Amino acid sequence: MSVIDIEGLRLGYGGMAPEQLVLDGIDLHIDSGEFAAIVGPSGCGKSTFMKLLSGLLTPQEGQILIDNEPVTGPRSQVGMAFQNAIMLPWRTTLDNILLPLEVAPATKSDFRHRKAQYRRQAEDLLTAVGLEGMGSKYPWELSGGMRQRASLCRAMIHEPPLLLLDEPFGALDAFTKEELWLVLQTLRQHRTFTVLMVTHDLTEAVYLSDTVYVMSARPGRMLVRQNITFDQPRDLDIRFEPGFVSHVHDLREHIRGTRAQAAAKPAVGATS
Repeated sequence: MSVIDIEGLRLGYGGMAPEQLVLDGIDLHIDSGEFAAIVGPSGCGKSTFMKLLSGLLTPQEGQILIDNEPVTGPRSQVGMAFQNAIMLPWRTTLDNILLPLEVAPATKSDFRHRKAQYRRQAEDLLTAVGLEGMGSKYPWELSGGMRQRASLCRAMIHEPPLLLLDEPFGALDAFTKEELWLVLQTLRQHRTFTVLMVTHDLTEAVYLSDTVYVMSARPGRMLVRQNITFDQPRDLDIRFEPGFVSHVHDLREHIRGTRAQAAAKPAVGATS
């Protein structure tokens, strides 16, 4: 059963002329429980695509369905985490995590009556990501990796069936990034949700995902779908196995090819 269904998605900034297009004719279907990653060259429209999925932008053409309903704005059943884990500095970590429940229409009316229950949920999530006992800390008392773990908790506090991740670990050092790969993998073992992640890190994409999609250079199109069939959960040492290295190499070659094609295109208005 599909959670995300996208047909003929097109968007341009300032118009739909070829030089204005950011995304051009994207079709994509993500099944329930799938972890899908999108990779591609810089500037291909990956982050714009995620804004469309989250309801922050509206496409000029095509449709986006989540659970068979058109996306016309931000949706309560979608959790989001981004590269910069923005947290309100005057709120504790626990209160930052609870913020979506305070403002979402489905939960804000009874938030005060159920706050004790919601706090327990937040504390359980903190424990799951290795931050047990850190709920009373303020964001400035946490490391970058800790703030990103808290950001994951905030994205999942309302138990969304769909999690959108836009370069969630891109600003972290290699060791912290690997720790968070394991955290996300553990969360998936104990909770059922679908993930769509944008990343520049091909190793990250292969390690975490069931499916990796390669986007073309701008205007972005989905060029390649690569299935990752390694059993879950995955040990970090799998990254050095020949099959894993082959997946990463293939993805890199696809991206290198789309960059070469983009470089070979004549500039708009150029004549031969």
